[in-house]
Amino acid sequence: MKAKNNVPEMPIIRPPSEWQSLLVRVTRGCKWNRCRFCGIYPHLGESGFSIRSVDEVKHDIDLLKQSHPDAKTVFIGDADPLQAGVDLFVEVSGYLRQVLPIKRLTCYARVSTLWKLKKDAIKVLAQAGLNRVHIGLESGDVNTLRFHRKGQSPEIIKETSAWLKDAGIEISFYVLLGLGGSDHWQRHIRETAKLINETEPEFVRLRRLWLYGSDAQFSGPESPLLSEIRTGTFQPQTAEGTVLELKMLIEGLDDNLSTFVVCDHGNNYVYVSGSMKEDKKDILETIDAFLALPEGEREAHYSAVGSQI
Repeated sequence: MKAKNNVPEMPIIRPPSEWQSLLVRVTRGCKWNRCRFCGIYPHLGESGFSIRSVDEVKHDIDLLKQSHPDAKTVFIGDADPLQAGVDLFVEVSGYLRQVLPIKRLTCYARVSTLWKLKKDAIKVLAQAGLNRVHIGLESGDVNTLRFHRKGQSPEIIKETSAWLKDAGIEISFYVLLGLGGSDHWQRHIRETAKLINETEPEFVRLRRLWLYGSDAQFSGPESPLLSEIRTGTFQPQTAEGTVLELKMLIEGLDDNLSTFVVCDHGNNYVYVSGSMKEDKKDILETIDAFLALPEGEREAHYSAVGSQI
């Protein structure tokens, strides 16, 4: 959302967990913008990518301070604000902490961007006050990542995760149920669980694959994956299949894993949350209880939640 009449620009998208955070826009859109399953920024009208000036961002922060003088958490957008460079991010972070009582500073980050920054730059970001990064892991399976043009591999995910942990920056991974389709879902989930066990992020946030088509509200293009579905290149997962994926993922996570796993998006069919160390048994019981419901009741629930595939 662009600034108008002394109103600060706002990031188009934020994580659900940042609903109480102050939103500061450093970049516009997504520089990568190639993932088959996404296309959300062009769909919402932000087809390009640009970096805002430090002066613009500071002006927005001054405006936000007037309305939220006691803000303690800040989320920096858009899709990959670290593309703006370490120096700009450090200056923005420093100014935020100078004028507001910030306790937590977070942003979206692409693994490939973090990997290019390298370990020392990530430490600089941590020293500047970056507390948490929201990362689209999507899958731990190299074939699934390659098909969807994600631009990352399990190897660089593991390496950058180690750098983040060493710097003291929390990791919040996002996993897409259904990303492997109905043909490769077991491989997608098996390898995702394996990678989560190896990297031990602080958070794993689950949501179903949700593709944006043409609609009257937004004039932007549809998700690229829709054309693959029409040609039969990608076979979408069933509604119940995504619940089975959720169960398989939880079963595959180590029992002593302290990672907090949560279904925190409105498109999930089953809501579970907790750590494997303390809540794995209860989470699996919740999923099994849903799957034990009469088929008609489950189908009605799937229809009520809806799906954009």
